[in-house]
Amino acid sequence: MSMRLHASWFPWLLFALITVHSAARYTIFNPSFGNSDDSLLFVIIALVLWIERSSIIASLRGEGSGDLLTGSVFLIAGWMLYIIGRLFYWMILEIWSLFFMAAGLVATLSPRQYRKSAFFIVIAGTVIVVIGWIAPDLFSSQLALAIASASAKIVSATLFPVIADGVILYFGPYSAEVTRACSGMNSIFSLTALSVLYLRQGVNRKLWHIAVLVACVLPVAVLTNLFRVIVLVLATNYIGDGFAQGIFHNTTGIIVFIVALAILAMIDYLLLHAYMPDIKQTEKTAHANSKV
Repeated sequence: MSMRLHASWFPWLLFALITVHSAARYTIFNPSFGNSDDSLLFVIIALVLWIERSSIIASLRGEGSGDLLTGSVFLIAGWMLYIIGRLFYWMILEIWSLFFMAAGLVATLSPRQYRKSAFFIVIAGTVIVVIGWIAPDLFSSQLALAIASASAKIVSATLFPVIADGVILYFGPYSAEVTRACSGMNSIFSLTALSVLYLRQGVNRKLWHIAVLVACVLPVAVLTNLFRVIVLVLATNYIGDGFAQGIFHNTTGIIVFIVALAILAMIDYLLLHAYMPDIKQTEKTAHANSKV
């Protein structure tokens, strides 16, 4: 089916221009670009829209009338968040508004069978923003303090004395600071985003399954990063500060993220098999009924 020019192209073009402008504003033209995770949010928006590309393509083809009421609610909410974000230079609201705008366009311009796609875009954006960005930002200092204190107690009780003074660890001739990244903040954001996208792409999961998996993101990220801090302290003490703060520091960050993702996948597997017999039984019953 060929793609023809429809009136629905214009609102999507406007949305694309707004998104590119916001991305450039907070990344390329941002003095702190390179020292923050801001650009990752725009990558997540692109991934969410790619997952829902069938509904977007349907809207561009003008294949049917959508849900004007739901679309209007999403669009109005999106524009309100966008205006507030622009007025107060609050990036997170501006990012959140883009999810609502995209959902509004999908709900309004796509056929009604794509309403779930619009709701997924809103839910994905909300989960990513609230759990993956705002909540960690509010609790980053407390988590860093807790991880510094816990790692000091664990190492002191097993290997050598470590003193925690706030987020600074003192051991032997060395000192180390538990930063935002080491406290698990970056992992929480990335793991939350990947969890939402992974759940959408996988088999149908029950609501409690999704809630449990998303709720596990915070403790898994914190525990794995606690392990990372302990490993860095050991590497600094036994090998040297130059080694621990060099490529080894970045490598442990990648390894810890992969381990955390593997743990979440294992939790997802166990939860899925907790009710998998019910799914298989339902499929068998449906198959038997079809033969009658």
